[in-house]
Amino acid sequence: MSEFLIREANDGDGSELVGLARRVFEEHGGAAFDPARHPELDQPASAYAGRGGRLWVVARGETLVGALAVARRFRAGEFEIALLYLDRDVRGQGLAAALLAGATAFATASGGVRLTSWLDARFDSGARFYERQGFLRLPGVRARHDAGDTLQHAYARDVAQAA
Repeated sequence: MSEFLIREANDGDGSELVGLARRVFEEHGGAAFDPARHPELDQPASAYAGRGGRLWVVARGETLVGALAVARRFRAGEFEIALLYLDRDVRGQGLAAALLAGATAFATASGGVRLTSWLDARFDSGARFYERQGFLRLPGVRARHDAGDTLQHAYARDVAQAA
């Protein structure tokens, strides 16, 4: 059995986070991760703290195998799950739920009342996870106009639903 450590990210985690994101995106046909579109990963901990949020990572040994970032949105009391990645071989062990519980607690302690997320329409396992966690898919889609012609669905849940 593998041992995992969930910890707050630091600014030195950027290159590992890019590698994790690439591995997750490669699972989905046509989806490509472009680090140039994610400058926040140059100094990830500072970037999310600067947005009133936090970034946590899951480490197995020296390798990052998961991450979740939450950041304050423009609407009062709203926080966004800005990224949620887990390597395929560590899914189904409760790690995403643990990360989400931490993000929910952080949002609640910071005055948050609602969590939102935009999810690539190709990420079926992510959609199932959000729905199991009480998120509702909102109407409409968002086009990213990127190399992968990404379409995203919006999800939302009140933080009180986690209790």
